[in-house]
Amino acid sequence: MNKPLVSIIIPAYNRAHLIGETLDSLIGQTYSNWECIIVDDNSSDKTEETIKLYKEKDNRFKLILKSKEDKKGASVSRNIGLKIAKGDYIQFLDSDDILAANKLEEQIQLVSNEDEFVISTCKWRRFDHISEALKLNENNPDYRNFDSAKEYFDLIGLHGGFFPSHSFLMNKKLITFSGYWNESLTMNDDGEFFFRVLSNCSKIIFAGNTYVLYRNNVSGENLSLLQTTEKAYSLVNSWKIIESLYHTKYGDSDSTFLNKKKQGIYFGIKREFPKVIRENKVFFKQQIKNDTVSLKLVKLKKRIFHKLKIIFKK
Repeated sequence: MNKPLVSIIIPAYNRAHLIGETLDSLIGQTYSNWECIIVDDNSSDKTEETIKLYKEKDNRFKLILKSKEDKKGASVSRNIGLKIAKGDYIQFLDSDDILAANKLEEQIQLVSNEDEFVISTCKWRRFDHISEALKLNENNPDYRNFDSAKEYFDLIGLHGGFFPSHSFLMNKKLITFSGYWNESLTMNDDGEFFFRVLSNCSKIIFAGNTYVLYRNNVSGENLSLLQTTEKAYSLVNSWKIIESLYHTKYGDSDSTFLNKKKQGIYFGIKREFPKVIRENKVFFKQQIKNDTVSLKLVKLKKRIFHKLKIIFKK
């Protein structure tokens, strides 16, 4: 088998208590031709010291320390990693997630004889502790091959679905063609990035014999939570970019995929961040219309119910 180099890129910030499990999952890979670039975002705990211990044991680990002047954020860190990556293939990995021991080997076998724009994904599950019993969901509708990204987006529109970023393995040339991570986004930067990559891929190959583990929220820390108005704006902006790219690529003016995602965002932010909805009313035009109709129906039902109560009391 051809054994191309895989560059594994890990952004890290204050993960001294967890990153060891992540790096152990790399040392345990059955596929050995990899390098791991860990970009530390000025951690204030012992993340740097922990990584250095792994570097001493295995020279495939490389540590990059961001300067105080560097922009913070995982997307910036990933882009730094991409610029120095020597591998033909790229594996993104967060500093608290896990790869199955055969993950790289299984996917390399599938993609190495395909064209450079093929991407592979695999099974996955959420977890809290590495020691817990492993039970994978075998029946996800997106657990299959797709001849095009459009076919995948259509399925997601109908059934929902999600692949975490570390489930993918892709050729670096596909990323170069699609563009690096958008450093201006603080929310859904992964969704926007992988939409671009997927929309440019030639096909998606599912690796059914391997998996990744995606760690649940740790100690109340979750960068994906909508905690600020800035993040709400960023979430909306990410989907404005995706919508524009989708229409340019596919010309589908009534996409179930986009409508379902926009509906979820609308109801997710309208109560806490109404200003964001007001300032993006054109983007949310259909969702606002649907919501207005629903509210009118609720009010009408209440009036009818009230009148019926009066009638039956008589």
